[in-house]
Amino acid sequence: MSGMILKTIIAASVTTLLSLTGTAHAAVPDPLHIVGNYKCTGFDSHDGSFNGDLTFTLNDTVSHFDKSFGAYTFKLVVELGGEKATYSGYAAAQGQLLSMFFANDSAEAPTDRGTGIAVITHDQDSEGKYITTLHKSYYLPDYKGGGRGTESCIKTSTR
Repeated sequence: MSGMILKTIIAASVTTLLSLTGTAHAAVPDPLHIVGNYKCTGFDSHDGSFNGDLTFTLNDTVSHFDKSFGAYTFKLVVELGGEKATYSGYAAAQGQLLSMFFANDSAEAPTDRGTGIAVITHDQDSEGKYITTLHKSYYLPDYKGGGRGTESCIKTSTR
C-alpha cells in the first residue's frame, strides 16, 4: 500500500509543479484595460483630419497595479498627405488617466514630437458590451512652429 501512496504523492507533486510552471509564464493581466488595438480619428492644427491605427503594449516590469499605475508603450500609424507616418511613444497611466510622449519615427521629421493627456473610458453599448475609448489632446511644441490636436480611439481588440 505504501508504494501506491508514494506513486500518488509523486503524481500529485508533478501535476502541481507543471501547473505552477504554466502559471509563471502566463501573460500579465492589464487591470486598467488599456492594452490592445484601436482605430483612431483625429484633427491636427497643421495636418487636418486623420485616421490611424494605435497599438498599446504593457510594460509589466514597472507597472504597479495595486496602486493603479500602469506603464505602456504604444505605436500609432497614420496617413498624412498620402504617406504613412509612424509615431512611437510611451504612456504612464494612473487609473484611467494617461500622460503620453510620442515622436515621429522618421529621421526626416525630428521636430514632429509631442506630449499628450488622455482619458480612457469604458462604456457599455446597447447590448451591454464594454467599449474602451481613448480621448486624447496633445501639444507639439516644435512641429511647424508649434501645434496641437485631438484624437479619439476606439479599442477593436485586446492583445
